[in-house]
Amino acid sequence: MAVPERLSTAFFIYNPAAGQHPPEAEMKEAIRLLEANGVRVLAVKATLGPGDATTYAREAAALNCDAVFLSGGDGTIAQAADGLIHTRTALAILPGGTGNVLARQLNLPIPSPLHPKAFLDATRCALNGEIRAVDVGRVTLQGKLQRHFLSWAGVGFDAMVNRSVNSDPARKKQFGIAAFILAAFLTLRDLAGTSVRLRVDGYRANRRIVMLVANNIQLYGVFFRMAQDAVIDDGALDFYAFQGNGPARTLLHAARLAVSRHIDDPEVDIYRARRLEITSAKPLPVHVDGDYVGETPATIEAIPRSLRLLVPTSAPATLFANGLRQQSKETAVAWMQRMARNAHNAIRPEQSK
Repeated sequence: MAVPERLSTAFFIYNPAAGQHPPEAEMKEAIRLLEANGVRVLAVKATLGPGDATTYAREAAALNCDAVFLSGGDGTIAQAADGLIHTRTALAILPGGTGNVLARQLNLPIPSPLHPKAFLDATRCALNGEIRAVDVGRVTLQGKLQRHFLSWAGVGFDAMVNRSVNSDPARKKQFGIAAFILAAFLTLRDLAGTSVRLRVDGYRANRRIVMLVANNIQLYGVFFRMAQDAVIDDGALDFYAFQGNGPARTLLHAARLAVSRHIDDPEVDIYRARRLEITSAKPLPVHVDGDYVGETPATIEAIPRSLRLLVPTSAPATLFANGLRQQSKETAVAWMQRMARNAHNAIRPEQSK
């Protein structure tokens, strides 16, 4: 159930390297808006490297701050979750990354040439939103706790792509989503399936996979809706294991995923579970919300209702366990409309300064 609360204190964290445009000017407007609504901003912190968002989020929680307003991509959001899990400090998302997938899932305004004030509008959405307790995913590698995530964790192909893109931040900043598309095609050349052993809430399976994804939300990447029935506060994750042994099968998976036909594919195993363990014949890369964190063996599990999230009123009801309507499959027309809208917002040349 939503927790109606009025914010009195806030803490700003932003990633100046995220996205394609610096957020500082828009952030000043957002801070003025918060203060005009009686919210005192205790600090403004810029992340300078990996782990900074976690450190600053913990600082905000130690100050007993009502909310952290975070401007950055999905990876920066995951780092902040590391510092806010099991605290009373809520997380408010301000889209500032390349993909902004969690923001899209919550139906927050996304920066684009047609929406230049998206940052300010997202702040307004947070002010009018409500706090909900949501699940957080946790990835443990070789028995050592690594990272939490709010959207997804991936093993195999998508982790390879994310590792490649993040190894060249300048290219990512210049080309945006196009950098991921290019990396995906380059990764396909040398892709081969890998034999893995899965243990899913006690159930065991041996498979040869190209990719495994643990979903906490319904959207995957900017364009795909992988887990159509995923719920963010049900205490479980939706796991999708894509079987295959090379580029051709991976391309077929991608084509079926694009039109939401992957759920009928016998080569895709689907599990809704609290915990999954994966071991592989050779080490496979693992990512959380787009950040590469290491290699298998790995354990991926849900930590139920462990983070307080400031949810805008525009968020889909079906993302929550007490949703007012049943989730329906996306029609072909709705898919084409969403793809066109996302492509317009995400794949665009860098604006001249």
